[in-house]
Amino acid sequence: MRAEQPYRAGFDVGPSLAVDDPKVAFVLDTATGQELRAQDLIGSDMARAIELRFEIKKSIQEDRAKYLCSECFAPVSLISQVSVRKFHFRHTTEDGSCSAITRGELSQKDINARKYNGLKESFAHRQMKQWLADSLHASGLFTSIAQEARWTGPITGAWRKPDVSALFGDLKVAFEIQLSTTFIDVIAERWRFYQKEGGLLFWVFSRFDEDHRRLMQDDVFYNNNQNAFIVSESTRNASLASGEFLLDCVWATPELPGREKGLSRQRISFQQLNLDPVHQQAYFFDFRSENERLAAELMSEQAGWSAQFGEWWVEAADKKTSQYDVEDALSDFPAGAPRHWDEWGMLSQSPLSEYTAGKYLPVALLNALYSAKHGRPIGLRRRQFIEVAHYVAQSHPQHLRWFRRALEVYNLRSLLKEQDKSGKWAKRVKAYVPLLRQNDMRYLPDETYRDLIEWLFPELKPLPQ
Repeated sequence: MRAEQPYRAGFDVGPSLAVDDPKVAFVLDTATGQELRAQDLIGSDMARAIELRFEIKKSIQEDRAKYLCSECFAPVSLISQVSVRKFHFRHTTEDGSCSAITRGELSQKDINARKYNGLKESFAHRQMKQWLADSLHASGLFTSIAQEARWTGPITGAWRKPDVSALFGDLKVAFEIQLSTTFIDVIAERWRFYQKEGGLLFWVFSRFDEDHRRLMQDDVFYNNNQNAFIVSESTRNASLASGEFLLDCVWATPELPGREKGLSRQRISFQQLNLDPVHQQAYFFDFRSENERLAAELMSEQAGWSAQFGEWWVEAADKKTSQYDVEDALSDFPAGAPRHWDEWGMLSQSPLSEYTAGKYLPVALLNALYSAKHGRPIGLRRRQFIEVAHYVAQSHPQHLRWFRRALEVYNLRSLLKEQDKSGKWAKRVKAYVPLLRQNDMRYLPDETYRDLIEWLFPELKPLPQ
């Protein structure tokens, strides 16, 4: 069963980060059995795409592939194009049984291994190891400092040779240096190793540029609570002078509507960091917590906006003397709306933004739901609420499921029964209920307005499908 709704993440929904014509167009979610469109799963949020790429790689290494090709059921990984930051899914293995051919003769694992081993012995890499070791010695807080020392895991028996290793109190830290190119396999594999062994993997860079950083840096950055650390000759000299292990830290701040995008930088001490071996993260700025706080704040603010919109709608509808005047006034949104709404960002930072450029609000649906919320006709020149119910069922059957949900939430069935003196409403209900159960096309809700209705009437969720 394919997902009906597109994947959405973050606050902004922009152009898709997927390639235009992916060879693997659909993947199977092994957790839910749901078939997902590759473009929808990848989405438009770069941070989420990078995190997803890492999650997928870890799941493959742990032999619990998160996604499979929906045609041949081979595990798939998430790959980024070299020339542009676009993503696509690729088989981990191919045996010719699938119409999607995604791999060349040399495996990505072999390519990564060659690149990684070649860079490990470069002059720049050796220089950074020495700067890092000098900085650790300068602080006086680290013991057992070593370069390329063998780290054997007492739990798994496996071993690794981190660039620099040291003890920070009781915590064993593995410092790995990254200079260039993409090693998602190496990153994910080492992340798992040090997590299992109770150590902390700490990545350092020689530079971290906002406009020219590589995908490898993003693989580390986005999965480290959007913090990155830089070791250089300058930080080494500063560490020697101060007697502290100093690094240059780069971190992102959550993007919200109206906030300018950018990265922050500051020279900090290792002692200022939050160390989280469980999640294999070390960070100065807690991006995730701040993002959650601001998201909750925005939701609270928008909840106030939706309430103000409802008050304005009811007031505007009650001022008109005819139904034609009501529909004419309210459909011409945002004309007549309070000017300060735009200053607050209410029109641009909410689902109302779709209705400020020639797209009309669903007047009939909103009148029906506000009538239900207040238990009296709103925007409809009717005397009793039961007349609103007849109006929806007869003239707008596509809104009936939402209206019935409102009747349930606002506890209005007894009011309808009281006002149904003739019994016509009871007969109408008896006639349409079987059609609803049969999913008669006339009664399918118009999905165009779902985001708006969920925002204006959150108490009605979950809305009918």
